[in-house]
This record gives sequence, structure tokens and C-alpha cells, in this order.
Amino acid sequence: MRRANVGGSLIGIAAYVFVGASTDCVSDLPPVTPSAGGSASSSPGGGANGGAAGGGGNGADSQSAIVTILPSGGASGNAGSGDAAVAPAAPDANCGMQTENPTTQPADLLLVLDRSGSMDDDIASNALCGGRGSPANCTARWPTLTAAVNQVVGASPAGLQWGLKFFTSPGGGTCTVNPGVDVPMPATAAQIQAAIAGTMPGNATPTTAAINAAVAYLNTLNDGRPHYILLATDGQPNCDPGTSGNVTTTSVNNAAAAIAAAAAPGSDIKTYVIGIGPSAGNLDAFAAAGGTGKYFPANSPDQLTTALGTIVGTVASCVFTMAAVPPDPGNLGVYLDNGTRVPLDQSNGYSLATDNLTITLNGSYCDGIRAGTYQLIQVFFGCPGIPLPRQFRGF
Repeated sequence: MRRANVGGSLIGIAAYVFVGASTDCVSDLPPVTPSAGGSASSSPGGGANGGAAGGGGNGADSQSAIVTILPSGGASGNAGSGDAAVAPAAPDANCGMQTENPTTQPADLLLVLDRSGSMDDDIASNALCGGRGSPANCTARWPTLTAAVNQVVGASPAGLQWGLKFFTSPGGGTCTVNPGVDVPMPATAAQIQAAIAGTMPGNATPTTAAINAAVAYLNTLNDGRPHYILLATDGQPNCDPGTSGNVTTTSVNNAAAAIAAAAAPGSDIKTYVIGIGPSAGNLDAFAAAGGTGKYFPANSPDQLTTALGTIVGTVASCVFTMAAVPPDPGNLGVYLDNGTRVPLDQSNGYSLATDNLTITLNGSYCDGIRAGTYQLIQVFFGCPGIPLPRQFRGF
């Protein structure tokens, strides 16, 4: 079993993947290991006599093939005690099997950073630091963000490539967003840090134009990596035609639509969202449109650093690539350590990319992988039209 460096820990990654075979796949399968309660047959029409595969009697349909999948490292036909898993039955006996080891996927993460004038305000309030009514312990958003980005980027895994896009673009007008990015990929931590330190907040919040420019840049990269956007903003978007610096329903809807288009098939760019300060608005719609569930609120330096670290950890440690497309992407069973069922949930579960090859663990399940709580991830492919057996629907 191969091991991958996940979140600083050595995590063994194993997946049992069921895929459709061509004509008669049964002859290509390993011998079936008899269960404790009886015997099983690997030929069409063979049933399980009281074994775990069928739960007693003829456990499979008379036209089905029952296959035993061995744990990673086991020898064909010689499973360890209690370790074998039984594949879904297929009426036409053409549900074959192969074993894959999914690996963590190196990724590109583009930081799309709001440098509007309000980024000079206090992170815990809307008071301008140094201005009238400024709290005594005022903590300006821009230097706080700079420090957090410096810390997180500097400590991020080598497999993660960074880039940086400001909005508005430095040196431009109220709503200017230039094509391209301010720091192209692959950027070093020092390059990211120097770019942020070299500019200051000013102007409005042209979020839609920034997302469109970011997507256009990422689509020029043909590096075979999944692409992600990390949108960090402290307010609702504006600058749509006819609105100038005003926030309107149109500008909010347009930004959400641009993020959704980026995540659609053919582009497959997910967007994570950090809302800085107490008036960032309800950014959950942006995160949902980007396929990442909910936004991360950041109303203190610690919250901001934690949010950045969580997103980086997810992209670097909790994205796995399978070697085969499932025959039925809607019929998957994803488990951790042979017992924990992972639900299909963008916020706290697993999500499947539109390429049907990339699985992302989210929320507490990703936290468990990064912490080393879970050692194995298993992905069971159900045969088209055949529900997963009970033992795969919930251990």
C-alpha cells in the first residue's frame, strides 16, 4: 500500500474500486474467499449459502456474480479474517473489479484578494483605524491579512502552487481590474509576501470582474492540476455597469453567477470564500456557487489565520484522484477506516468533481485525515442500477 504525506502525517490511502468489465469479467476475477457462514461462488448464478455476502440462503440474484475484494496488500484468494468485502451483485455478471490507490492531488490555488478602501478598517468593527471613533485596540484588516497570508503561504505543502490576483488592480481607477494576475504561478511565498506588502487598500470592490479575470488566467494553465480560487473579501461586490461603487442586487447576483460558471463542467474551478470583518455580508451564496459549502468568517486575526490554514489544508491534503471513472457516479460508498461512512455533502462530507475522478473530503472528515485520525479512505463503486449492499451502505 502506498503512503502519502497528508497534513504532515503519513496516511495510508487505499480504495477498492468497482468498475464495469467488458464481456465476461468473471474469469478475470480472483477466487472468492468463503465466508464464515458458508461458501460463495464467483460464477454467474452462484449464490452464497448462509454467508455474509447474501445474508443467508441464495445471497445474490440467480443471474449475479459475487466477488470478494481483498484488502490492500492481501493475496488473491487469501483474505485475512473478517477483512474481505463483497462487491455489489450484477444481474448481467459484468460488474468487474480492480483495486486502485487514490493519491492526494497537487493543486493550484489562486488567492483573489480584495484591496478595497475598507480594508483599512478594524477587523472587528467598521471603524477606520486612526480615524474618528477608532477603538483603542484597532486591528486594521490589511496588515492582519498580510501577516496571516505570510504565515500560511510560507508553511504550505510543496505540492500546492500559489498565485495572486488583486482587485482592484494597483495603480488603476475605482473599478479597474486588469487581465492576468499580479503574481503568476508557481509563486514562492516571498513573491506573494512582497506583492501584498508593496500595495495598499483603495477603491471599490469589483468582485465579478476579478473572478472572471482569475478564471481566464487559470484556464491558460495546462499543468494537469485541479485549480482553486480563494476569494478573500470584506464586503459585497459593486462596480457592475451602471452601478459605479454602489452595491446592488445585480452586482451580487452577477458575482455569484461568475463563481458558479467557474465551477461548472469544463472549467471545474472551485471557489473558497473568506469574509473579513463584520460586514462582509452573507457570502454563503458565493461559497455554495463555488462548490465549497459555506464561507469562512474572519472577525479576528486568529479566525483569519485559521480560515486560511483550513482551506489550504483541504486543498493540499483532502483532494484525492481515482484512476478510473465510476460506472455510476451517483452510486458511490465512501468510507474512512472501514467503518465511518462519509455522506455526500460539500460542507461536511465528500464531494465529487465534474470529472468524476476527483473526490474532496470536507469539514470534519478532512480534519480527521489531516490529524491522522483516519488512516484509510475507501471508495466503493456500485454497479449501474444496483444499490450498494447493506454492508456498504453503513457499516
